[in-house]
Amino acid sequence: ARIGSSGDDAQIGSSGDDAQIGSSGDDAQITASGKGSVVACAGSVLRIVLGENGCASVPWHDGNRTRIAVAYVGENGIEANTPYRLNDKGQFVKIEE
Repeated sequence: ARIGSSGDDAQIGSSGDDAQIGSSGDDAQITASGKGSVVACAGSVLRIVLGENGCASVPWHDGNRTRIAVAYVGENGIEANTPYRLNDKGQFVKIEE
């Protein structure tokens, strides 16, 4: 699947393997639970879930400029099928539900 969204407050989901999701609106909630899925965002993300071997790039602002935070499932404590958000330091933090 290849999914694109440009509206704010989008809720995007894909469970197929190797999905490619792009989002440019703010406050997106994205779930890409398929193996090897890739998420690339140009707008802010409230919540993101990745599948096994998934990865994501999400922008954040450090007070001076926009930066890109990157998550790879299996690295730096990022777990599959677990919801995350970005903190004010651009780090992916688990959302306790």
